[in-house]
Amino acid sequence: VLEGLSRVKALVIGPGLGQVSGGEVGLVVASAPVPVVVDADGLNAIGTLEGLHAIVERRSEPTVITPHVGELTRLAGHPPGPDHLAATRDAAARSGAIVLLKGSTTVVAAPDGRALMCSSGDPRLATAGTGDVLSGMIGAFIARGVPAFEAAALAAHVHGRAACTGYSQGLVASDLPDLVAGWLSALLGQGRGG
Repeated sequence: VLEGLSRVKALVIGPGLGQVSGGEVGLVVASAPVPVVVDADGLNAIGTLEGLHAIVERRSEPTVITPHVGELTRLAGHPPGPDHLAATRDAAARSGAIVLLKGSTTVVAAPDGRALMCSSGDPRLATAGTGDVLSGMIGAFIARGVPAFEAAALAAHVHGRAACTGYSQGLVASDLPDLVAGWLSALLGQGRGG
């Protein structure tokens, strides 16, 4: 993985990774010379916000994590409680990473206390794999030059808006890439191939 990073502008690690040691994931994240987005199995491997902080403090590029409530509970050692804004800000401060807490209102917080909230999605996004697509979108926006904090918030907004143009029932994660491309193309006044 590290050898191939000279050809990319961002790394997304975790979705589909399976059971790996935190040391392996930590080594890749700590050594990556590009912004990193950590999700799913990557979060499980890292283990705690303090463990993440030890990795992030060795990096010069931004790190974004994208937990859902259950993952943040494991990372923080306690549930986020009803104030997701405060919990996300706390997680960002403790970890040194940009934290995107997925939920009906998604919260993005930076270690310096900045925060943005997004409510553009709906319950059809509460299905397996949609968060993995969101992580990929964050990585894609970063690779296009959007700063990591803004990329996380922008990806959450586009993810939600695009999903709302899809099937009202039975939406699956594999539907999202085409919906995202269509929504962004329409927003920019471009059609297919435009």
